[in-house]
Amino acid sequence: MYTREISEAPDKLIKKSKAIFGTFKGHPKFFDIRGIRKPFGTWALPLFVTDTLIKSKMAYYFYTGSYIGCIFFVDAKILEYVEVVFWDIETHKRYSYHCVTGPQRQFIPFSLEAASTSCFAKSRYIRFSWDRRHNRLSLILNLKGDKNRPEVHAVFSAKFDERSCELTQVMPSPNLRRCTASYDLVQPLKGDLNIIEKNETVKNFSFNEGISFFNMKRLYMTLHYSGETIIGMGKCNEKNLLFKLHGSSQEIQNQEKMNDNFMIYDGRIIPLPPVVITHSYGIDKNWVIQDTENMIDLTFTPLSDNLNKVSILILRSIYHKIYGKFEGTLNIDNEEKLTFRSLPGLAEKYLVRL
Repeated sequence: MYTREISEAPDKLIKKSKAIFGTFKGHPKFFDIRGIRKPFGTWALPLFVTDTLIKSKMAYYFYTGSYIGCIFFVDAKILEYVEVVFWDIETHKRYSYHCVTGPQRQFIPFSLEAASTSCFAKSRYIRFSWDRRHNRLSLILNLKGDKNRPEVHAVFSAKFDERSCELTQVMPSPNLRRCTASYDLVQPLKGDLNIIEKNETVKNFSFNEGISFFNMKRLYMTLHYSGETIIGMGKCNEKNLLFKLHGSSQEIQNQEKMNDNFMIYDGRIIPLPPVVITHSYGIDKNWVIQDTENMIDLTFTPLSDNLNKVSILILRSIYHKIYGKFEGTLNIDNEEKLTFRSLPGLAEKYLVRL
């Protein structure tokens, strides 16, 4: 069976101008990859120039039992962008909102100990914060409706306790000169979600047994970047299951040793091998996800696509967030296999050009 070494997280991800590569349990105090010398070749550009080429994004995925979705934060330097999209699992109805503001200092925070970020406009208020000292991670949404969308209010919270699972992963991107860093946090989730429809029908939903997945990523962006991410989250055998599978244009050749794929099942962190993701008949048809270790054999059936195109100055991006269901098997070890037929999940396909 596939395995990958998981060691304790270093205090810093960059030491002596070089990245500390590996998969680490836990987190550093600061999630920062600035300071690499010559990340783009032999020319020794000033650090303030190369550091501006680091792109940051942050995502908070949630599963409540009745709804699944994502809050996506993007720091594009010239502006800040937040998108909220979630789906009703039973009806497949999609709810989508976004907020754009001017540049903010440290919109994507560096501290993993205590920090917050917010985005607000006349009809949108989104605040995401965490504080380990007070043992709390929280998300607040106040989204006004319009002629096409209902009004939404939500308060989600999670605790940093023994049920939390953390991984920090630093990988060459695509060579040893520069890196991509990913921080992942999976926690039990509780909260309230209120949806006020246009006909003033109110849906109040409270839950105590949800799943949250917080992901932060930093990378040295090239002129062309594309990738796909698969996230499944829900219940299997009455136990919490979450898996993340990823592929991008900046992957290294030796993905067996270094990748950021993993599964968390009943509180156990299980590294996963690299996968091949295919959708031969288009992204709106079945996706096939397989590996060479016989650990992963999945089919993803898309049910609803949220397409977002951004064209601002020199930035061009196409981003699909797709809700669907997973069917297939995941092998934990030689003796235990997980089989499911209708596990909720999200697929993301993106292309960014500068």
